[in-house]
Amino acid sequence: MTTTSPGIPPADPEPLPAADITAVEPAQAPYRSPHAGAAMRRASHEAALDLNARIHRLLGIIVVGALLYTLYFASELILPILLAAFFALLLSPLMKHLVRRWLPRWIAALLLMSLTLATFAGIVNALYPSAAEWASRAPQVLRDATPKIKALTRPLLEASRMSASLGEITGEENKTTRYVMQAPSRLSLLATTPRVLAAALAVVLLTYFFLLYGETLLRRFLLLRPTWSAKRLTVDIVRSIQYDVSRYFLTVCLTSIGLGAVTAGYLWMLGVETPLLWGALAALLNLTPYVGPMVMAALLMLIGLAQFPTLTAAALPAIGYLGLHTVESQIATPLVLGRTINLNPLAIILSLMVWGWLWGILGLLLAVPILVSVKIVCSRIESLQNWAVMLEK
Repeated sequence: MTTTSPGIPPADPEPLPAADITAVEPAQAPYRSPHAGAAMRRASHEAALDLNARIHRLLGIIVVGALLYTLYFASELILPILLAAFFALLLSPLMKHLVRRWLPRWIAALLLMSLTLATFAGIVNALYPSAAEWASRAPQVLRDATPKIKALTRPLLEASRMSASLGEITGEENKTTRYVMQAPSRLSLLATTPRVLAAALAVVLLTYFFLLYGETLLRRFLLLRPTWSAKRLTVDIVRSIQYDVSRYFLTVCLTSIGLGAVTAGYLWMLGVETPLLWGALAALLNLTPYVGPMVMAALLMLIGLAQFPTLTAAALPAIGYLGLHTVESQIATPLVLGRTINLNPLAIILSLMVWGWLWGILGLLLAVPILVSVKIVCSRIESLQNWAVMLEK
């Protein structure tokens, strides 16, 4: 205890040593420009958009692959429906004309179907004897044409022999492949016939019901559209497809019939046997662009080689047909159609390849109408108009 004397003030206590306190200033954040933050947000947004675009492309590829898979393996179900819809589109202008004449729809549809089937049966009945005769003579025709075909292909055969001899000199093996052609058995024909007849009957019945209830189905479908503009767009697309597809196919049918008639007259002047059969076949094959005329020219070349003694005379039927087809395809058909159906030839060829691969001969027949329908849909929808421009010539 500290004691102090009286009268003497107490001394101040000695100050404690002050602690060495160093002031710590808060750390300052680095300076960031507001433009840098906007650039980072823009970059992240663009990365997200790019990722979404890649996902959409991947999903589109998957959807297209699944669609092609379904179209290929479900062709027995899809083809009769598409053919019936196609024939109903062709007959729809006549159907409307008959209904305007106060004819009931079921009678008008039945009348159109009866006339169509009678016309088809008459054509088949007129051409069947000549076609059956040529089918029985096909092996003889091939035997007669074989020596001339060998004469035409002699340079190629000599070149192949030279390559074979060079292969023997260099020690390479000359591998030959043999192809064996087998005719279909009667059992397979008997198994296929009921399916073909059932498909044909389905096409006839579906065409009749499309003609009878097509307008009703369209009105019911319009009730599902949410807005008036969507309903008007749907009606515009359906009417345009009806008009353009029917106009295109009827025009091609008329020009094909004219081409077949002129081809038959030309072959008759050259002395070719059964010119009416080849004229009808030329008209039928002309319905498929590019592929049909090439097949017809090859057939006429084969017939000329089998019937005429010289190569020049044998080539005249095919050369004359190609000239007539050029006039029809480059002058007559564009003159009638104008620029309403202006399709890119590359798009037509690609469509023929895709639908021919999927559905064979019927796919070749439907390839151009499907392409016309796709072009109409793309031209009416604003987001798809660039695709419509790509499909144009």
